[in-house]
Amino acid sequence: MSDSFLIRNARIVDVVAGSIEVERSVLVRGDRIEAVGRFPAWSGATMEAENRYLCPGLIDCHVHFFLDAGPDPRGSYLRSDDEERMSTAEKNARLAIEAGITTMRDCAAPGHLMVRFQRQVDAGEVPGPHIISCGYALMRPKGHCHFLGGEVATVRELSERIEWNLSHGAGFVKLMASGGGLTPGTIPHEADLPVEIMKAAVREAHANGVLITAHCHATDSIRRGIEVGLDMIEHVSYVEAPGRYRYDEELTHQIRDAGIIVSPTVYSALQTARQFRAAGAAHNPGDVAAVVRLEGRLVNTGHFHRLGMKIIGGTDCGATNTPFDSLVDELESYTEAGLTRHEALRSVTDLGATYLGLSRVGQIQPGHRADLTLLEGNPLEDLEVLRRPLKVYKSGTLVHERNGGDPV
Repeated sequence: MSDSFLIRNARIVDVVAGSIEVERSVLVRGDRIEAVGRFPAWSGATMEAENRYLCPGLIDCHVHFFLDAGPDPRGSYLRSDDEERMSTAEKNARLAIEAGITTMRDCAAPGHLMVRFQRQVDAGEVPGPHIISCGYALMRPKGHCHFLGGEVATVRELSERIEWNLSHGAGFVKLMASGGGLTPGTIPHEADLPVEIMKAAVREAHANGVLITAHCHATDSIRRGIEVGLDMIEHVSYVEAPGRYRYDEELTHQIRDAGIIVSPTVYSALQTARQFRAAGAAHNPGDVAAVVRLEGRLVNTGHFHRLGMKIIGGTDCGATNTPFDSLVDELESYTEAGLTRHEALRSVTDLGATYLGLSRVGQIQPGHRADLTLLEGNPLEDLEVLRRPLKVYKSGTLVHERNGGDPV
């Protein structure tokens, strides 16, 4: 491919304004968008959009590349060797990029394998999106997802693990601040990461110029997250002892007023709840109110929207029955909770990028990274058109084409 090319005669999805700009062309040079407008004299390489819709590539803000998205992700992981785990990550990455998801934030992985995998994707050896990874998530000994690595018992161990993650390319810090449904031996309503470790993690993250987030099912873990100054909270499930789900309006106001970003991960929760209802049992015997807890995330998201919270869109894909092309399902869950299609789309484009600290990503504007998807219809009217893009560009390179045709 030449260093520059023109995408001619497109309908551009302006995700900020929630409008469509018709009869526009996009000049791409290298990995960036150089200009947007009309170029009647252009004689270089051209891709004719034929009046189809050009949308920014999507951002899935919560994923797990090394889990297989099947009915028992933990069991599958534990039964696999490292090469099988790498194969799982490769399959997941390919599925995502073919769905027009050009950026993903991995929120817990075997760190040594993530380093290897991310280098392969960055080098173009494995098809996949841009990856922002925490490396190893950090949890108490035998805490949630400890089978992926990352257990810490002291502040010193925490500091050493954060230093390792960041020195090996991690882009943020992730804590497991409560138990989780995927991990027997933990209890989702227990805030099981000590406050002093959480405080130290926040200091370390911010001293190194990166954001910090935490998995929080337990209401007490959410409260601790606010106290220690987290930038983000994942799931935000509001579960109290002895396993009761109860939305907390006062705490939600505190999250909003502190400017903390929430990642509600609704679709995976609903998928897992469906499996548990059908099976009559949860993955984790300690997860005594799993279905109610999981289905509560949809309710919570409605409250987050009502209160004007900062919401990022993430699927938790890799988790139970949640494949790596589930982002549209997540967005449709948000519309069920009360967001407009435009608001839902922004959570995985420009606002998602802003909240993750990504510069010049998530819009079709000059200077922005040329992550683009060509669609048959208008996603502001029908989110379903996002599922099967005609073409996907990652950093200005065509990485997927549905129907064949122009190689630009």
